[in-house]
Amino acid sequence: MSLKSNLWMLSALMCLGAGSPASAQQQVYKCWSRGSVVYTERPCSKRVLNADEAPVPVKPNPKEVDIGRIEQNRALARSMRPMAGESTEQFEKRRRRARLLATDRDECARIDTRMPVEEASMKNPDKAEVLKAEAALAASRKRFGQLGC
Repeated sequence: MSLKSNLWMLSALMCLGAGSPASAQQQVYKCWSRGSVVYTERPCSKRVLNADEAPVPVKPNPKEVDIGRIEQNRALARSMRPMAGESTEQFEKRRRRARLLATDRDECARIDTRMPVEEASMKNPDKAEVLKAEAALAASRKRFGQLGC
């Protein structure tokens, strides 16, 4: 073979060698440092997690959940029966309010006691007091309606 063909063969072998991937590949870790991404050769955290000591969440027993729900439904059903000596209007009001949150029920009770006082204040001879009472009564009625009392 000639020198020219040897050079050609040598350059071809070098090109083939340069195109092959490196046999020893390094592992690269993507880490966050001060709000930017950093690539390192080592793991980001030095903390080692041991999954053997991790707490395992316990699923609730479906029978216990159902018993609680049944008791809650029974208590609600008892509250939905008319009480002795209760008028239809009182029963309907109690039934409506049973569906409300406890905080809303309390607010409805406060409005119930406040509205008669505001209505009585409207009979005051002082016009300024009457205007205040009208505004307060209108606000109370609006909130009463919003809550569904």
